[in-house]
Amino acid sequence: MFSKLLNFWVNKAVTETLLSSPKFHQFAAKTHEHVSTISKKAAPMITESSNRASVFAKAFKETVIKESENISKRK
Repeated sequence: MFSKLLNFWVNKAVTETLLSSPKFHQFAAKTHEHVSTISKKAAPMITESSNRASVFAKAFKETVIKESENISKRK
């Protein structure tokens, strides 16, 4: 019980300190900017990868169907 209370007060103190810190806000803003930039640059690559995965899945499905037909014909 005492550890939970201590944990609560420590978390509250840390949170309030960070919220009042201009350096923390600058850090958060820069981090957000970098993540946004990376996300924008990655969007076309994600779309291309998704398209390639669809083409692969379609070709794989067709190959499995053809091979299963060949196996059933051999029996």
